Amino acid sequence: MKKQLLQISLFVIAFALCCFSMMQCTQKAAKQSTEEPTPLTTHAEGADTLRSEDIAENEIKPITLKWLPVNGMHSILDTLDLSNVVVSHDWAELGFYGEDRYKIEFYFSEVTKDAKDPFLYHVTGKNRHKKVVTAFKGTLHLDSLAQVSDPNLDTEEVGDMGVQRIYSTNGTFTLAEDSLSKYSGKFTGKLKMDFGSYDKAPIELWFFSATPNQGSGIRYDGTWTSYKTGKSKPVIWSKDLFRFANDILKEFSIGERDVEINEKYRSLGWDNYWENEEWWAESKVKM
Repeated sequence: MKKQLLQISLFVIAFALCCFSMMQCTQKAAKQSTEEPTPLTTHAEGADTLRSEDIAENEIKPITLKWLPVNGMHSILDTLDLSNVVVSHDWAELGFYGEDRYKIEFYFSEVTKDAKDPFLYHVTGKNRHKKVVTAFKGTLHLDSLAQVSDPNLDTEEVGDMGVQRIYSTNGTFTLAEDSLSKYSGKFTGKLKMDFGSYDKAPIELWFFSATPNQGSGIRYDGTWTSYKTGKSKPVIWSKDLFRFANDILKEFSIGERDVEINEKYRSLGWDNYWENEEWWAESKVKM
């Protein structure tokens, strides 16, 4: 009899604790529903930087761009070959196309510096939009070059990296798609690129300063014009689209170090972001 009474008592206590816990959860949920939703943290806000720990968010100073004259551009670009930073390697570059901002991808398979003009680069590659892959050929032309001074950087860490100079350049691009392909046309527009020169390393893209490029490596911003109709559509893509994507589509990418596409935009071709299909590779010859 005592054993049964003990079991009943334990059951009543457990039931009471359960009810109390449920009541607390209900009250908490009700409170949360009346509060403002927590803002999403974006990739750009959570991206790693080389900012000095002594500089707070509200103390960030503007960078300085010292634009070089033509002879100064020649002194830098005559001896540098930027082909290896422009060419795509293991991943295609991502962007937005059209008024609906549907995903478009670009892969630069070959980039060659012109033999006579150090400001001119010849490129070939492919782009993909809605599973349609189209080949293109074109040129990139660098019109201006500036040396970047960023007072927000951790000078010791930058020095340990062997960084000598940081540069920012503006230019134009023209990419002509294969005219025999369906829905083909020409991409034209402006490009912005940031790169660093190093003591004992090759030239590399620079992602750590708030230049007009917004730390995206290389940014292409322009239009596509149809060969057939003459109508144009906006296009923008980059080495790191997520550094400024949320300026184009609100809360497009969420999360900090790991990029996650907001569900409301996944129907625009972003449902398979993490799949690296290598769609640009040539088809293997069947033996």
